[in-house]
Amino acid sequence: MLCRKKLSPVRRKLRKYTAILLVIVIGCVTYFEYAVKAQLKDIIVRDMQTVAEQAVTAAVDEFLAEHTDIGEKLCDISYNNGTVAAVTTNTPYVNYIKTSVTESAQEQIDYLSHHQGVSARLGSFTGLVLLMNVGPQVYFSVDSTQTVSCEFESSFESGGLNQTVHHVTMTVYVDLLIYNPFRIAETVSTSSTFEIAQTVIVGSVPSYGGVISY
Repeated sequence: MLCRKKLSPVRRKLRKYTAILLVIVIGCVTYFEYAVKAQLKDIIVRDMQTVAEQAVTAAVDEFLAEHTDIGEKLCDISYNNGTVAAVTTNTPYVNYIKTSVTESAQEQIDYLSHHQGVSARLGSFTGLVLLMNVGPQVYFSVDSTQTVSCEFESSFESGGLNQTVHHVTMTVYVDLLIYNPFRIAETVSTSSTFEIAQTVIVGSVPSYGGVISY
């Protein structure tokens, strides 16, 4: 007849403490998954909106700094007997601006999201409201895919006696799909508008305003 060997008191305590530790670990992971992740999601979304806006602004500023003659290239003004006959858009140049800005913005977003990333106070990882803004900053990178698009708009306004100011604005739209960290699947959308060209036209101009088509 076989006899089951009894565990020593030390081994019994070790098993007991191991089981308790395992339960605590599983409980912490579950709590983090359902409570902490929901709170950190708001922080990540907020910071990624800022990252997207910073990236777009940097991309537009960089393009404008390199193309100081953008107003002359963007629109062609033709005159007839001292009167403005037509204001036409340089469509290839509009497409060039769109391609340059969108590609640069995407690169800036990738760089900032991985090198600057987002941050949260260490207390935020506890999920406790009283500790949300307590403790040192914890930084982590964010993985995302982005879609960047541009829309151009042309408008006129009176600039003085027999003068008209021609404005061209560009609105950059960004849609970010965040899928890391913490397996957060969230979409962030931003839009930023910039005036990229301003021309003072002497003489009457045709009545026109709207979106530049290309």
